[in-house]
Amino acid sequence: MERTLILGAGFGGLTVATELRELLGPDPEHEIVLVDRRPDFLMGLRKLWALVGLGSLEEGSRARERLDRRGLRFVQEKVRTIEPGRRAAETDSGWIEADHLVVALGAEPRPDLVPGLAEHGHNVWEAAAVPALKQALDGLDEGTIAIVIAGVPYTCPPAPYECAMLLDDHLREQGRRDRIRLAVATVQPLLMPNAGADGSRWLGEQLDARQIEHRTGRKVERVEADRVVCPDGELPFDLLIGVPPHRPPAVVAESGLTGEGLWVMVDPGTLRTAYEGVYAIGDVTMIPLANGLPLPKAGVMAELEGRIVASAIAAELRGKKPPEPFDGQGFCFMEMGKATATLIEGDFFAAPEPRIRLGDVSGAYAREKHRFEADRLARWFGGPA
Repeated sequence: MERTLILGAGFGGLTVATELRELLGPDPEHEIVLVDRRPDFLMGLRKLWALVGLGSLEEGSRARERLDRRGLRFVQEKVRTIEPGRRAAETDSGWIEADHLVVALGAEPRPDLVPGLAEHGHNVWEAAAVPALKQALDGLDEGTIAIVIAGVPYTCPPAPYECAMLLDDHLREQGRRDRIRLAVATVQPLLMPNAGADGSRWLGEQLDARQIEHRTGRKVERVEADRVVCPDGELPFDLLIGVPPHRPPAVVAESGLTGEGLWVMVDPGTLRTAYEGVYAIGDVTMIPLANGLPLPKAGVMAELEGRIVASAIAAELRGKKPPEPFDGQGFCFMEMGKATATLIEGDFFAAPEPRIRLGDVSGAYAREKHRFEADRLARWFGGPA
């Protein structure tokens, strides 16, 4: 029997599994195995929605055991060892070997890398931290909310700014905005380097229009109880939402897949690693662009890469022509408030730098983002929650 082993059942892993099963059909001679330590999948966008009352975490969550009904085998266990040369992984219950191995284990938030951030900041990148942040937000009647990008890379580059604009809308609805200062600071030289100078300038104008302060190039030395300490000054806060740097899981670094770097290097077009039959997709990878910046770490990029990998594996198994290479084109709906959004489209493999297109700010794009979530949940898991 042939087997494809997919480590990680997030955007990328789910896409590979679903697309591959569709391409191969109900083939009993090919097993598709997904391994993830968490029993449930959660749409990342739900964390911000839950914070400002746009919906609950549960509405965007699905039990991964439902994958078994869709011609897939889900293993809820921790990946303890990866041996890419064998195309094998050790889980809690033993080794699983495969003909093709796809590493889609994502990136983990690491607030511990910034002194004081875990102790004094709220990490909205972790679903478990959302209730405490919401309680703190609901209890704040006046003061300063600081959203600080304390390290790079981090997943979903627009998310901190979406957070700021959703909070602006939320506080205005509640009549608290005139008493609460909103400020965003980033360690990066531009608000969104992957959007370039023009895109970052546009974003700054959007923040200015909402009276959201913003600062760039603010390296964080440490976080104390009521302030973020930087080499060139301090950022006071009453409530801190910290965006921590992200790193690959330790099991990936220990596998040899990262070489001498932090991240898995892949062929940008095929997503193949240096090991035969082994692919890596999504946030666990580092794909450098023409301007030296990395491809954004975002769910939609993992999904697009996953489609290429699924097609490549199916083509190899069926003796067909491989798919066209991944072209580096992606998009996201960036929320500008509770009822509006814009569409960001990028040709990220363009030279000498990515070409970014920004759509209008409209309610239509906000509705598209909600449809985006519903479509993916239905495709991967079928039916309602």
